[in-house]
Amino acid sequence: MTISKRIVTDENMNPVAVQIDYDDWLAIEEQLKVEDTTPSPRCAELKRLLKDSRGIWKGGDGLEYQRRIRAEWLDPWEEWGADEGEDK
Repeated sequence: MTISKRIVTDENMNPVAVQIDYDDWLAIEEQLKVEDTTPSPRCAELKRLLKDSRGIWKGGDGLEYQRRIRAEWLDPWEEWGADEGEDK
C-alpha cells in the first residue's frame, strides 16, 4: 500500500505531525481492526493459566477471603499512634 503523506513542522522545523488522505486512514484503520482480533501470545498464555488454575481454590468465596485478610492488615499510621482526626 502506498500512502501519500505530508510532514507538518513547527516554527523551528521540528516534525510534529503527519497528514494522510482520509481514504488512506480508513484503509489503515481497517487493517488495524484485523490485526487487533489476533490474540497475542501473552493473552493466550493468560487464558491457559486461568483454565489450568480453575477450581484449585477450595476456601469458599475468593473475594470474601481477600476482604477478610485485607481487613486484618494494620494501617501503618495506627501503628505509630496517629489519631483518626490527624492528617496522615
